[in-house]
Amino acid sequence: MSNMRYRLFNVKLIIRKGLVYITVAFFITVCFLLMLRILNTMLQDWSAGGILAINIGVVVLLACLFNPLRIALEKGIERLFYGKSYDYRKMVLSFASRMSNIIELEELAEAMLQPITNAVSASQASLLFNCNGNYTAQFAERLTKGKPVIPIAFLADGPIVTWLEREDKPLHRKTIENHPEFKELKPEEREVLKTAQIEIIYPIKSKRKLVAILTLSRKQPRGYYSHDDKVLLMTLAHEAAVAIENAQMYAQARQRTNKDEITGLFNHRCFHERLDEEIARCSRFGDIFSLIFLDLDFFKQYNDVYGHLAGDEVLKQIGRYIDQSVRAIDISFRYGGDDFAILLPETPLDGASIVADRLRKGIEARTDLKGIPQTCSIGIASWPTDGVMREEIIRSAEGALNYAKQTGGNRVCWACEVALSGVLRIDAAQELQNSNAILNTIYALAATVDAKDHYTYGHSKKVSRYATEIAEAIGYSREGIERIRVAALLHDIGKIGVSDHVLAKRETLVPEEWDLIRAHPALGVAILKHVDSLKECLAAVQYHHERYDGNGYPAGLKGNNIPLDARILAVADSYDAMTSDRPYRSTKATREQALEELQRCAGTQFDPVVVAAFVGLQEKPSQAIRKVDA
Repeated sequence: MSNMRYRLFNVKLIIRKGLVYITVAFFITVCFLLMLRILNTMLQDWSAGGILAINIGVVVLLACLFNPLRIALEKGIERLFYGKSYDYRKMVLSFASRMSNIIELEELAEAMLQPITNAVSASQASLLFNCNGNYTAQFAERLTKGKPVIPIAFLADGPIVTWLEREDKPLHRKTIENHPEFKELKPEEREVLKTAQIEIIYPIKSKRKLVAILTLSRKQPRGYYSHDDKVLLMTLAHEAAVAIENAQMYAQARQRTNKDEITGLFNHRCFHERLDEEIARCSRFGDIFSLIFLDLDFFKQYNDVYGHLAGDEVLKQIGRYIDQSVRAIDISFRYGGDDFAILLPETPLDGASIVADRLRKGIEARTDLKGIPQTCSIGIASWPTDGVMREEIIRSAEGALNYAKQTGGNRVCWACEVALSGVLRIDAAQELQNSNAILNTIYALAATVDAKDHYTYGHSKKVSRYATEIAEAIGYSREGIERIRVAALLHDIGKIGVSDHVLAKRETLVPEEWDLIRAHPALGVAILKHVDSLKECLAAVQYHHERYDGNGYPAGLKGNNIPLDARILAVADSYDAMTSDRPYRSTKATREQALEELQRCAGTQFDPVVVAAFVGLQEKPSQAIRKVDA
């Protein structure tokens, strides 16, 4: 059946070519006869020699028109035959001229695969390169956008790659199924062929060396490729070989400039480039990442005793251990001297802590060299909670590393711990001198809490707006309004000490996790009490989780014993929590539902007069609201 289809497509090719030539010949013949008729009518009095010369001129003119007419007609008939794929086929055929000046492998792959899938209607086109002993698909394109790419990999010493290295022609699915050479094919490779529905595999060779592999999955909608498709793909495979080899050589040369000569890890310059790329990626897609800085505690002593050559061997050993201890998507760098950095994409702070502690213990256990144990100090920062810009996140990680070394070494420290301890260690004299810097740090910590996850982003600003509206409505002075505005902005700052895992947990919190949550008002006060200008905000921050009926925390205050600022914050905080997305529920409340819940809980959880004030503002902004007793 497949042979019949192949012959049918050969017949189609012959018909298409024949139709072009027959049409052109017919058109030329008709034009020639018409012109002869016209000339014979107009040139009756001319001599025989003149008529002959004119006829020869007409023949020459029509002969000159043959090729342009043929090309134009061929283009029209091909467009008719190929339909929407015509332009993509032309892009494939012009690949060599389009890509002559391109040396980026990713750009070459995109210029190959996108036109291929559309030109021949391949469900997936994949480009495989030799990586760690396997030919793995590093680039792929799907015909149907949005469908997941199917991963493809072949063993470098397996029968498929061996065949492609030996032969200069494509390998078809039928050949793999029937040829004795492929009986020893590994089960995992057979599974790849089946899952990806691979129909044809093309070797891409330069100077008879296999530089890449192109695989085509099942053609849509028929499932088989025509003779034209195969010729087109083979042409592309030949033209792409030199361009791909040049791009690979360029990538290898660039990689050498990005690698540290001693450890084989990426170098300092590459660190800054990759960090910028990761920040841009996470900003675009809403991901997070963590950054680890690692410094050897006793490397200088080892270098002084045994010399730099021995020290280089230690760096090599530790570099290898770091590289082997992290995931494939993690990136390891030699930051400088005996400092290392690890970039952990899609990793929160607690996950980075596990990696860091494993590295710390592993280095201590594996590098007790010549009687001088090598331990390390580690600092961890998480984006965006410990800094949004590159300089900020580096500064945070370095600060955590320095704190780990200053407090004895051979330990792991978080940037948020260091920022917090830095605030708590400030004495009165420093406070007077550095109040602006401290305030900036505190506001940065408050912004960090809001940025811990997208559920709470902007929460403090909205609570501040609601609280100041209530304060204005019940007759607060200008100073009182400013006080509650600042208190609302900082009311959750104590959550800096609560892990992201607990804050974003969808399941019910266990008692230990509830203890962490209930401790955040006291921790907030511990941070803010060192700044004189913020002391009037402390009551609101400490007691905004108290309940009007006395069943709140941390002190169980009741009724008007709860400071009025805290009662206002409680209403504003709860309203925003109800009307915002939260990880522990599937839907958020509407404005009407939230106001109804506030009214239902007035007198138990909330001050009823504050609730009435807020509801009045939401429903009838112009309504006068009586002053609340403090």
